[in-house]
Amino acid sequence: MPSATFHNLPPEKQERVLQAAIKEFGLRNVQEANLSNIVKEAGIARGSIYQYFTSKEDLYVYVFDTLRAHRAEHVQPAFQLYKKAPFLTFFEAFYLRDSEYLIQHPAHIALGQQLYSNALGVSRGLIQRLQNHYKEIFLIGIDFDKERGEISQDIDTSSLADLCVHFVTDIFIFQSVYSQLSMRNIHDHCHKTLHIIANGILSR
Repeated sequence: MPSATFHNLPPEKQERVLQAAIKEFGLRNVQEANLSNIVKEAGIARGSIYQYFTSKEDLYVYVFDTLRAHRAEHVQPAFQLYKKAPFLTFFEAFYLRDSEYLIQHPAHIALGQQLYSNALGVSRGLIQRLQNHYKEIFLIGIDFDKERGEISQDIDTSSLADLCVHFVTDIFIFQSVYSQLSMRNIHDHCHKTLHIIANGILSR
């Protein structure tokens, strides 16, 4: 994590380093990223970066955690529905606010694409940490609904939670497939998929 030296920098200089790192890690995975590019973009002395972070991987984790915190803040209003509305209602609100943030911050999508396309070493650890965090939230919400009869007891809680975790990461794939990613096609995809989950595919 950042050193005290970094935290003592003026906020404007901290932001320059952060934005330079976001740009580099959005273009190249952490193994291929070059600190020289970050130093040049941020307009700092090369030796300074090692006073701020112990390694390239340390800087990468800082970038990831900083953007995750911003993303989580944007999603927070959805939690007004958590364990109050049905789980799938909460999940739809959670997913749409999360997607809205990402569309508004394409650099975050670029980072996510690099993260998931090269899931080794530190990247793999970050993915696992993020997925475990999501899954814990979803497990609790699903079990709560099962206890109050909103979700069938026959549904495997862990499998449904895993499905929701993977659903949240779909946007990084969609950005690669669709030339024009919009909240409209994300909303349509979300609504139709959750309808299938809620109602099943077998005729009755």
